[in-house]
Amino acid sequence: MNYHLLWIIPLGIGGFVALWCLVVKLVSFMGWHQLAKRFQTDGLPAGAQMRLQRARIGVANYKGVLTASVSAEGMGLKVGFPFQIGHPPVLIPWAAFGPFRAEKFLWTTFYTTTISTGNASTSNLGFVSQPLVEAARPWIRVEGK
Repeated sequence: MNYHLLWIIPLGIGGFVALWCLVVKLVSFMGWHQLAKRFQTDGLPAGAQMRLQRARIGVANYKGVLTASVSAEGMGLKVGFPFQIGHPPVLIPWAAFGPFRAEKFLWTTFYTTTISTGNASTSNLGFVSQPLVEAARPWIRVEGK
């Protein structure tokens, strides 16, 4: 048996991990990076937490990997493992949000808003989560539906 070929296994695993990290980091530059530059935090604030089944930040889609937290401080967002490379937790104050717009398609309501990230630049946030909107209702304004 050729045992000298066994080095291919750890090299393949290491290559996959490196490629995964690169792809996840590149995805962060499609929207999350802009939020993190301004709103990065150590962790989510205490408050109502829920997992978002569908969300879009900038042009990047996140399906089932975002956890949102709602408190008087703002909305916290955190990406779950193994997608955390380049995605530090963020806490976005309510003052940075524009109005939330509700668009209903069939049985799903999709909410969109803009987030002011400073220097007249904005980032778009879209998600599907009625419980998140209800928890944030004291601090946000929802248009449409």
